[in-house]
Amino acid sequence: MARIYERQGHTADAIAIYSKLLKNEPDNFGLKKAIQRLRGKNMQKVAFFTAMYKKEQFQVFEKWLVKPWS
Repeated sequence: MARIYERQGHTADAIAIYSKLLKNEPDNFGLKKAIQRLRGKNMQKVAFFTAMYKKEQFQVFEKWLVKPWS
């Protein structure tokens, strides 16, 4: 289920599942790496949004959001 969430972009949900699994398997290197990878993705998203501090940057982002995706 965590992999599905990860592929769908629901990183927080995937991290939560991987963390629960890690409690049962504290030595599982794959689970640790998955959590680290996803936390890194979350930090990239946070950095992207916190870097937008100028009105022009928000306007470009808003235009991207309303762009027709077909």
